[in-house]
Amino acid sequence: MKLCKLDGCGRIARSRGWCSSRYRLWRAGRPLDTPIRGYQNYEEGPDGRVAPAPIRASRAPSPRREPFAKEYALLRSLGLR
Repeated sequence: MKLCKLDGCGRIARSRGWCSSRYRLWRAGRPLDTPIRGYQNYEEGPDGRVAPAPIRASRAPSPRREPFAKEYALLRSLGLR
């Protein structure tokens, strides 16, 4: 398996040396440097094999906040809930 030939893409190459998203952009006549959503990235190891890249800490999901938390706190402070 090889990686997409566009710099910084990091996805597995399918057709013409591009990932499936870049190939679809080319077929639609759109520029290949158009940003695409970030899915699983892959890296080529020293032995030439392609493996999934580790997930970066910046991509980790943020903790979920309860919707309307401030409003519920206000209602509690007024004794209405």
